[in-house]
Amino acid sequence: MEFTYITDTETLRGELKKLEDSPYLYLDIETTTHEDFTKTKIRLVQFGDDKNTLVVDLFECPQCAELLKEFLPKKAWIGHNLKFDIKNLYYHYGIEPLTTFDTFIASVLLGNERNSLQAVVERYLGEYLDKSEQLSNWGAATLTQSQLSYAAKDVEILRRLFPILLKELNARADGGKEFLKRTRVAEIFGLENPVAIVEMAMVKETGKLEANGFMVDVETLKGMLKKLKLELQKAQINFVTRYGKVDIFSPKQVAQFLTRRLGLKLPSTKKGNAATDDKTLSEYIDNPAVAEIVRIRKLKKVYDKIRELVGFVREDGRVYPEFKQIGAKTGRMAASSPNAQNIPRDLRKIFRAPEGKRLVIADFSQIELRIAAEYVNEERMIEAFKKGEDMHVITASLVLGKNKEEVTKEERQLAKAMNYGLIYGISAKGLMEYAKFGYGVDITLEEAKELIKRFFKAFPRFYEWHKSLREALREKGRVEGKTLLGRHYVAETFQDAANYPIQGTGADMLKLAVNIFSHQAKEWGYDARIVNLVHDEIVCEVPEEQAEDVAELLKESMEYAGSLLLKEVPVEADVNISQNWEK
Repeated sequence: MEFTYITDTETLRGELKKLEDSPYLYLDIETTTHEDFTKTKIRLVQFGDDKNTLVVDLFECPQCAELLKEFLPKKAWIGHNLKFDIKNLYYHYGIEPLTTFDTFIASVLLGNERNSLQAVVERYLGEYLDKSEQLSNWGAATLTQSQLSYAAKDVEILRRLFPILLKELNARADGGKEFLKRTRVAEIFGLENPVAIVEMAMVKETGKLEANGFMVDVETLKGMLKKLKLELQKAQINFVTRYGKVDIFSPKQVAQFLTRRLGLKLPSTKKGNAATDDKTLSEYIDNPAVAEIVRIRKLKKVYDKIRELVGFVREDGRVYPEFKQIGAKTGRMAASSPNAQNIPRDLRKIFRAPEGKRLVIADFSQIELRIAAEYVNEERMIEAFKKGEDMHVITASLVLGKNKEEVTKEERQLAKAMNYGLIYGISAKGLMEYAKFGYGVDITLEEAKELIKRFFKAFPRFYEWHKSLREALREKGRVEGKTLLGRHYVAETFQDAANYPIQGTGADMLKLAVNIFSHQAKEWGYDARIVNLVHDEIVCEVPEEQAEDVAELLKESMEYAGSLLLKEVPVEADVNISQNWEK
């Protein structure tokens, strides 16, 4: 295997000329090991076209980085788990690709369970790929020939994998979605699969998202932690003083205390133990001891969440969550270290914009309901959305038999629970609990049953859809379908069958919106950095003087993305400009 090892700028200039006509490059990097990627150093950048392979040593030639900053962004990149390469190159050198094709994402989209480069090579090339050098010392003064060959080998492997995976993805394309055929991903790589086009473009955005991080108000966070710790200690001491020694965080001790000391009759878990979870205990909340147990547990959860956040804050005052681009079967993303998608609303205020900047926060309005209405062709809902009416008020009016003007705030909340619960077919008991714990509305089991009947009478297409899903599950044991973009899914339970196409279309729409917005923001010269994505929400950090323009562009991008997938129901995005994430 031939490759050119580069340690000086003159050689690099000469070799780059050979790659000028190539629309895309096969690319990989090698880095020093550090648990904090902001302190990782990039040792090698190896890349090439269909004939040439370059291995650039940035330790031997730091000046080579300037040439790479000029050359690499002009090209599309093909790589495996490219998010990692983009994250590091973008953070350390401001280098990003024109667009991307990721063999890891391709493997995931093709339904494979094992998607490491080693596994993909074994599956599609029928070879064993030795990755032992991956753990070698990439910070060594001098790299071995084995290390250099290992680095170059990845480029050669990508060169062979790409056409195979491209062909596989295109074989699963169903046509349609003409608007995607004009994208860079489709034109440069010859990709025809709509879902793959959106996901491949999203690789670049996910890498940049991880590199951007999210600013945290560290002093406020530490102050909250200190205050909560004292409050938690005081509450536990008061409980022990009043009721004796009970470990509130031990289900067994709490069960014994509540049943033996207080004489409460608790329901049993599947294992036969007394249930002591917060949901169960909420039924006994009038008892002062139970109320205190629930309160202390909530304090502990908030305390643990804040302590976790403090542990992830870097020296620059930012957290750098990791995002799994396809984190669920629906296509939804997932976040960890920390989970920035699961921050309690009362903690969002500690996430903020740096001095001189603002956060532009936008979310799709009632998007799951809008998608569901179009997906099942529920005419009453579609008409209400077209007229710009409050869908929750409409539902309350139809189900409760009242004029829209007479619907109370509580009744609107109840309708909200019905809309977001019953489109997924939750049971009467589920609706009762969802209304209470999600929206603070108490209804009896009998009332829930009656409400369900009325809801499906008002919106019969949902009833028909749910009936067809249950019939398919009885006959075949599974339901196969697609989101409105074309993302294929297989569901083996009713809950999944009702959930996948709605939430999956929502995930497709968010990614499409991010791709559109990022491209447009760069075209207009805005310094708009996406710092968080939460299912139907985009959080962007921008210079203060650009905030209004970026807010308008973000709203337009999201609504345009929605219009590409929903042809009957209008899509609306709500946008807010703030100093922190708290709306």
